Amino acid sequence: MLPAMAQIDKTQLSLDVSKTNDRNIKLLSGYTWKRTIQGYSEGNQVISVVSSVTMGPDGKPVYQVIDKSGSAKQKSSKKQAEAGEYIKNAVDLVSKYIFMSTGQMIDVFNKGTLSLLNDDLQAEAFNFFVKGDHLKFIFDKKSLQYKTQDISTQMNGDPVKATVTYRTLDNVNTVDNVVLDLPAKKFKVNVISTDFAKKL
Repeated sequence: MLPAMAQIDKTQLSLDVSKTNDRNIKLLSGYTWKRTIQGYSEGNQVISVVSSVTMGPDGKPVYQVIDKSGSAKQKSSKKQAEAGEYIKNAVDLVSKYIFMSTGQMIDVFNKGTLSLLNDDLQAEAFNFFVKGDHLKFIFDKKSLQYKTQDISTQMNGDPVKATVTYRTLDNVNTVDNVVLDLPAKKFKVNVISTDFAKKL
């Protein structure tokens, strides 16, 4: 294990991964898809937001809300609005980790620790965007595409944990789903990507 690690050129690997990521963002720019955010409080759904998504010129996703609904019980609209805002902010925060710039990707590799696990390459970093955050990214060793991301961070002092699962469609590496745990408010959130289609 250790001799193999000694042969890894972190700088070269970070450049290779960021190149793969850049190429993937370009490919992704040719698609549209839907993102559904479903937020739950103690098992009850408090929010559901469906957006259409395209990649912007800066390589970050652009969302357009096409359907929005709250809980089945519309009793407390203020409370519901607050829950929706909190969940949206947490999803936005996690998106910063999912859609990193080339420079940020290189930083993860150069500042973090790398390890090889069978067919996987694992990059781990601490205190990346905020003090106390922790990232664990798993890549396919051959393709250098994402398989999973585990993200642990904070939003105004509240813990935010997310597990991101990827899939590959037409050689494009895409987010399949994201599961968020927001323990301070007892919220669980699912973010699902569906309906990938090539732009006409």
